[in-house]
Amino acid sequence: MRRRQLQFRRLRLAEPPSARQGLLMARWSRRRNMTRNEETGQGLDDATLARACRTAAVTVFVSTLLLLMLLHAAPAAHAAEVRVVIEDVRSTSGVLRVQVLTATDAGEGPAVAQLMLPAVKPQVRATLHDLEPGRYAARVHHDLDGDGEMATNLVGMPTEPWGVSNDARGRFGPPPFKDMVVEVGVDGGELRMTLVH
Repeated sequence: MRRRQLQFRRLRLAEPPSARQGLLMARWSRRRNMTRNEETGQGLDDATLARACRTAAVTVFVSTLLLLMLLHAAPAAHAAEVRVVIEDVRSTSGVLRVQVLTATDAGEGPAVAQLMLPAVKPQVRATLHDLEPGRYAARVHHDLDGDGEMATNLVGMPTEPWGVSNDARGRFGPPPFKDMVVEVGVDGGELRMTLVH
């Protein structure tokens, strides 16, 4: 009986394998060949495999670390320092709310920085770090009552001090944005504003 089973098994192996069996045999053969030394045709020992895995892991770790360092250092190489200067501060009450905006070809872009500075007579200075060289504008509002909003009279004119970069002025409303724009180069720049009381 045992002999017949062996012969039957041998016969089954001698038959051409089905598609599924062929796929399984190909997978097994690939796995077996993955751990064989190409020069000698012999299997790799555990120590050699462990050393290869450690080397690969260290290589991936060091490469990732170097890439992260390069990506982190890249923006700093082109970062500019921008000084914000606010002139004619007459009161120490409240805070100065400064908004720095990017300038686009279409006009006013998104805000890149918002500062809340203590009011100090007669001038307030602040420095923004890590801004990309480009075109910027700024506006300031001296929030005397600390409510976070610009106080206006009945016709909509501001009753709290305000200012914009380049001391730009409008005729019957806010100044044109293009008059407020300042070019900031790699060496930095200055956004200077004088408060209108």
